[in-house]
Amino acid sequence: MTQVAINLTDELTEFVKKSVSSGLFHNVSEVVANGLHVLKAQEDAKLQALRADIAVGVEQAKHGEFMEFDAETVIRDGRKRLADQGQ
Repeated sequence: MTQVAINLTDELTEFVKKSVSSGLFHNVSEVVANGLHVLKAQEDAKLQALRADIAVGVEQAKHGEFMEFDAETVIRDGRKRLADQGQ
């Protein structure tokens, strides 16, 4: 196991201390490890969702269900939408 030094805000330091003192965790390392596991799970879920969206897009493209566009048109349309929102 590797030791790592981290800097926390005062707010996070208090949260960690309360998590340990409440008995929910045995020590600071458990609190941090749990938080990292949660973060990793969230990131893995985002990646899985992105891969699923890409798979849908690939299947749609295989069936000819797509629109052709160029970058200039996308930029122009985006700028127009932004300008319209500002009114």
